[in-house]
Amino acid sequence: MKRPLWILAATAAALLLMLGVYHATRPVSALPSAEETQAQLEDLGVRFSAAIENRRDVTPILEQVRPLVAQSPRLRDGRTLLGQLYAHLGRNADAYAQFAAALELDPIDPPLQNLAGTAALLAGDLLAAETHHRLAVQQAPDRPRLLLSLADVYLKTQRWDLARNMLLRALELELTLHEANAALSDVYAGRGQPGDAVLAIQQMEKALAQLPIRDETLPQRVTYARKLARRYADRDDPMEAVAVLDSLPPAHRFSSDVLAEVAAYLHANRQTALAGLQYELALDHRPRDPELAALAARWYARGGDAPAARAMLERLESLHPRHPAIPEIHQLLDHAPASDPADPADPAP
Repeated sequence: MKRPLWILAATAAALLLMLGVYHATRPVSALPSAEETQAQLEDLGVRFSAAIENRRDVTPILEQVRPLVAQSPRLRDGRTLLGQLYAHLGRNADAYAQFAAALELDPIDPPLQNLAGTAALLAGDLLAAETHHRLAVQQAPDRPRLLLSLADVYLKTQRWDLARNMLLRALELELTLHEANAALSDVYAGRGQPGDAVLAIQQMEKALAQLPIRDETLPQRVTYARKLARRYADRDDPMEAVAVLDSLPPAHRFSSDVLAEVAAYLHANRQTALAGLQYELALDHRPRDPELAALAARWYARGGDAPAARAMLERLESLHPRHPAIPEIHQLLDHAPASDPADPADPAP
């Protein structure tokens, strides 16, 4: 015989009531102690570091840290770890809230002030960022990287001389600090006083020379090289800009951004057809890439080298017979100039 539904419902309600009573009346000792929570946080911190190093998702760690912080909100290490997790995930406002809460428990911590300032800056709160970075410098005036962070705020707010002073102080503490020289280059490029253009080049040359040559520094080297090339181009020396970018390893030298900049510098120097050659050389490294063939053909056509443009067009048609650039390149070839027109104001194709 079936039991009435209301009996089943009543039984379920009684079980829920019993569970509620159990949770409400279980002894406080069932909650982990501060020492146990601290040990869990330390273990999770180690796992977080390993996850970053091995490029794993940190969300499962976040889900374990959040209840620990909710349960022990005055554990400074918990707030700090939670903030670091949020920062790693790009949740900068949440990260700043946790770092600020940790600093309320103990404000004398220069690295944490620096973390809070960086999170605030990324969240768009320049005033809070400056406050925290200034406190970090006050608490540890002999740490050059803290000076760099405060200088970055001054740079972003275009207070050039304040930024310059911070960076010179950092270099007094660590002469080979490439980040300081790179930032000084930005200061001089932004300030724009007489002689600053030359100083901007000199400082970026120093930064590039000081950067250790290692696989992990290659992205930074590309950034510095591109900035240095722009500094030379701003001084009406596009071929020196090309020489700087030519020094990059092929994998970076033939990236789309660097290729576009090299082509623009060559075009500015009335060597537009050579821009096509850059894309043809890149095509040797990536022979199945139709975009490189299309760009090589365009630049050759604009530079007046019709035979090279037609060769690249044939290459493009073999790689991608219906590529949308093909009609445009045919039109360029129909109206190809006899020689390079080289109008530096022309945008890159």
